[in-house]
Amino acid sequence: KRFDWKHAPVVLFIIVILNILIYFGYQFGDDAKAIKAVVEYKQQNFLEKEWPVYQEFLKQNNQLERLKKEQAYYDNIDDPNNEFMLLFSIVADTKFYEYLDKNAFALFYLGYVESWALPRQNINQQFQSVSTYAYGLTPNKVSTLTLFSYQFLHGSIDHLIGNMIFLIICGFAVEAAIGHLKFLAFYLISGVVAGLLFSWMDFSSTTPLVGASGSISGVMAMYLGVFRFKKIEFFYWFIVFVGYFRAPAMLILPVY
Repeated sequence: KRFDWKHAPVVLFIIVILNILIYFGYQFGDDAKAIKAVVEYKQQNFLEKEWPVYQEFLKQNNQLERLKKEQAYYDNIDDPNNEFMLLFSIVADTKFYEYLDKNAFALFYLGYVESWALPRQNINQQFQSVSTYAYGLTPNKVSTLTLFSYQFLHGSIDHLIGNMIFLIICGFAVEAAIGHLKFLAFYLISGVVAGLLFSWMDFSSTTPLVGASGSISGVMAMYLGVFRFKKIEFFYWFIVFVGYFRAPAMLILPVY
């Protein structure tokens, strides 16, 4: 409640501000980019030629559950939502595009490849410029960069606000208790380990992970390690009711 400028949580402030700036300054146009790529793919009518190849690609990579899901979309493609989900899945699959690009002349006849190659490359580049796919953590192409960058991206304003609230509540006290550099190190390491665990669950997945939740879970663990069952003041806000209550620090874990 009492802010001490002598022990200001500088790292916490930087992390929060960085997350906000990245979301509103870099990520805000992502939906438009993704939709534009999917619409272009539909207008080019690439599905007709690529769908049989995509089925075989998924079989070869033993992604049978995913094939079953995509087949269900295709079987009900008259529904605009199903059509969009199918097209989105194909356009978002970087590994599939790489396979097409490498084997185009074996998969399609020469005349089609000549008209297909450049537009399809542009569609792939357009989609991969979306922040979630450019810097999110995708299990089937994990990199050192994305293990860190995904921690500073968010999928929506609600996602951003929810994460920042918990980060501020826990991080404020933790940074003051353990110091700036330790706080930053544990924050980033927690995010990296969370990302590796997420990827380990399914290394074939093309669904990218974004958000600071893994890092924040690490901050909460630090919080509990520092305060444990000590009674501290919690701030609450419910519609028009606001105030403070005292409770053991361990209470925040099940609440979260």
